[in-house]
This record gives sequence, structure tokens and C-alpha cells, in this order.
Amino acid sequence: MHVLITGGAGFIGAHVSNELLARGYRVRVLDSLVPQVHGPERQRPTYLDNEVELMVGDIRDAEAVTRALSNVDAVIHLVALVGVGQSMYQIAQYTSTNNLGTATLMEALSSKPVERMVVASSMSIYGEGYRERRCSPRTHDYRHHRWGMDVHDGTG
Repeated sequence: MHVLITGGAGFIGAHVSNELLARGYRVRVLDSLVPQVHGPERQRPTYLDNEVELMVGDIRDAEAVTRALSNVDAVIHLVALVGVGQSMYQIAQYTSTNNLGTATLMEALSSKPVERMVVASSMSIYGEGYRERRCSPRTHDYRHHRWGMDVHDGTG
């Protein structure tokens, strides 16, 4: 089986690659090698196994995604810009990469389906710790969900 890991040159992706290689899978990685993670030279990380086929490209680029999907049987989608603080002032960039990038991948998969798809997320979506929400009388039925989201029970 041939597996594509989006964002696979990062810490988690490299470990996933190693596990897949150890189990006999062929691994391709699509990663943009962002300077924040990989340095200004944007070189192949030394920790990424040489058996991994690295394709440098942006998840928002439909052509790069289509090329990366060629002859793969499964996708593990790990691409995400991380950094809660930065996401608060680089909103368009983070939203574009994380949301539009996923949409671009899903659109490509709609015309080139795979046998298996795994989508993972980062702890960054949860924010920086617990925040208690003070509810007005009109929203008294809101409850704080354990993952940091306010969940409405539909009664108010």
C-alpha cells in the first residue's frame, strides 16, 4: 500500500512515516517546509527517513495535491499551521492553510478516491487553556464542553 502523508515532514508526520515504513508501506509526503518549522533554507529534514518520497508543495495548490495523490491508496492528513498566538494575528494565513487546504485535498479526493483516509488535528485548535464563559440569562442553557467548546442543548 502506498500512503500519502500531508504535512508529513513535521514531528508527528516523520514518526508516522517511520511506523508505516517499518510495516512495509511505501510513503510519500507532501509538505511546504514552512520556515517556522524547517528553517529559512527549507531543506529536507534530516530526521525524515530517506525512503520517504518528499514532494515540496502547498496543500492549497490543487495541482500539487493532485500530483501527490497519484498512485496512492491512502491519505493521512496532518497539514496544519500551528501556533495559537500567531493564529490570532495571522488569521487569514492560518484559516487559508488549515481550512482551504483541507478543502482542496477533499475536492481532489472526490475525483480520485482512496481506500483509507485519516484526518488528524493539533491541540492548537483548543486554545491556550481553560476559559469559563459567563452566560447571560438568555443563554443559561449553555454548558462548557470538555474540549473547550460551549455546547448548547437546544432548549433555550
